[in-house]
Amino acid sequence: MEQRSQRRVHVAIPVQIGGVDAKGESFEEWLDAEEVSRRGLSVLTRRDLPVFSSLEVTIPGRGPTRPGEGPTDFFAEGSVVRVMKEGELNRVSIRFVGATLAVYTAETT
Repeated sequence: MEQRSQRRVHVAIPVQIGGVDAKGESFEEWLDAEEVSRRGLSVLTRRDLPVFSSLEVTIPGRGPTRPGEGPTDFFAEGSVVRVMKEGELNRVSIRFVGATLAVYTAETT
């Protein structure tokens, strides 16, 4: 049985990931996260991303709130920790490095 250190929430929120794929090509891509936790997320992508590769992750409007400005974007370095094939897509699990995402309301219920 798989045990996770953080509860995951099934949501569809926009995220941007960027880095270098398995072919050595630099990329930036907007996707919808499929699952999100405080320490990471998963996305479906056509890109081949090696396990342990580094990515830059941006989640609009999920960063700290600034007085008079509202929420900022969440920025984190991420590491690919799992890749599972789903048809023509890859489900890529990304763990944040040195950052945690604010708790989602659904995590408190």
